[in-house]
Amino acid sequence: MKELDTMTVSKVGQGTLPKWWRDASGLSAGGVVEVRPMRDGKNSIVLTPKPGKRRGALGLLKLFSRCPTPIAPPERHSLPFK
Repeated sequence: MKELDTMTVSKVGQGTLPKWWRDASGLSAGGVVEVRPMRDGKNSIVLTPKPGKRRGALGLLKLFSRCPTPIAPPERHSLPFK
């Protein structure tokens, strides 16, 4: 058996997972979770929400907003012409 597998939690048909858990883990609108076996003899699994990929300018803005110090703009320099 694999160590890690993924599962998609859809927006429709989420009746198998408790609503309080979906709300607390940010999966109320659906998303991807990592599935790991616990190997406790009871076929238990651990579901861990997988964060979505932040793409584009909005993702970059969110990434920079978590920086502890402001990022200074780079110094401008003139480029040589051919």
